[in-house]
Amino acid sequence: MNKLLPIWRAFNLHCPACGKGALYRRYLKPVAVCAACGEPLGEIRAEDGPAAWTILGLGPFLVPIAFMVSMSGAPIWLTLPLLLLGAFGIVLVALPRVKGVFIAVLWIMARP
Repeated sequence: MNKLLPIWRAFNLHCPACGKGALYRRYLKPVAVCAACGEPLGEIRAEDGPAAWTILGLGPFLVPIAFMVSMSGAPIWLTLPLLLLGAFGIVLVALPRVKGVFIAVLWIMARP
């Protein structure tokens, strides 16, 4: 089986095994067992890896943007809240996908 297919499925927040069932039951809480194929996804422990990879991945993009905004001369009372909301939104969107990829990689490594 192609090893990129489960990663793509998990990036799209679906079960890495079948691609049909949901990966999460809440924002970052994986389902115990896939509803479509019965794969035990709740046993895969991602721990703090996805959060660290999200910060390491988004940092090189967010820091230069923050620097350019701070040097733009625009009023800080306007730019700071917009910058914080934008960064917060990007992290909230990226974190479930990074965790999904992390779970898929761990799932692939555990397969015989």
